[in-house]
Amino acid sequence: MRENDAFQLLDIIGFSFTDWRARVLKAILVTQGDQDAPVAFDEICLSLRNENLEKRIAQPLVYRSLSSLEKDGYIEVDKSSYKHRYWTGIDIIHAALEKAKAMSLAGLRERAKQVDSDIESISDARVFSLATKLVETITGNPSQQHARFAQGYDDIYSMSMNTVYGQSERGDVVRICLDWISSNPSKAAERIMDIIRLLERGVEIRALGHTIWTPMSDDGARLSAFYGSVRDEGLPLTLKIYPRTERTYQFISRNHEGLVLIVSENPPTATWIPRGANPHLVDEAISSFDKDFTAGVDSYQGVDGGSDSKS
Repeated sequence: MRENDAFQLLDIIGFSFTDWRARVLKAILVTQGDQDAPVAFDEICLSLRNENLEKRIAQPLVYRSLSSLEKDGYIEVDKSSYKHRYWTGIDIIHAALEKAKAMSLAGLRERAKQVDSDIESISDARVFSLATKLVETITGNPSQQHARFAQGYDDIYSMSMNTVYGQSERGDVVRICLDWISSNPSKAAERIMDIIRLLERGVEIRALGHTIWTPMSDDGARLSAFYGSVRDEGLPLTLKIYPRTERTYQFISRNHEGLVLIVSENPPTATWIPRGANPHLVDEAISSFDKDFTAGVDSYQGVDGGSDSKS
């Protein structure tokens, strides 16, 4: 084993060459010499002075180091007389290091469990909820959502993540109108993974299109393959088509708590409308969606979609 590797391993299990314990242990070994004879406290201090060319040695530091070395098993102490005597050896140090190794491994494994738990908690954390709680804690007042605007698919998606997807939890229903969405292959994989994470979290997603969906097109083929694989896994996604010629609400929502409402498709522009700001509009849009969704045809072969959840 290389010297640097040994130093690193010793440091991991709690023995550092830079602290006083190492200096005192060295002093005992040097003073013992080849005889392995127990040494007195004064002899240890003398060795330390000679080693470091110091006139005085802080005796309390030496006592504390001896006590720590004894506690961890690196030295043995003869306490049969008034003046204690100290000794050590390869077998004693080996036994102490085995004990330190076992304790270090146990501690590292426990820390690893905590790290895994922390990673899982952070991964599942809804950052918007954290932001809300942070503001409420700082101000002492309940936070209130306000209408806001976004332009462009990226901004609208970011708004949807903050107000809808990031807030959703098991049993929630997310409604998505598809007519306004344009495929962006460069970001499709990332957004599909966001959808899958929602589904795996137990969020039900109801997607509705009002135009005839053509599986033979490139976008249609990708959507068909994705939808089929998700439904085959039993995840709670339902995609329905309900043809209609007249315009209707285009939005993304969670339960009845608000809408990311598309107000313009060229350029794509949206506004977040919390239910408290306009309950009539939110309820009317969701009611219209649910009516078309109930009457729509599930595009998954042989399945008539729909399930029971919060709404």
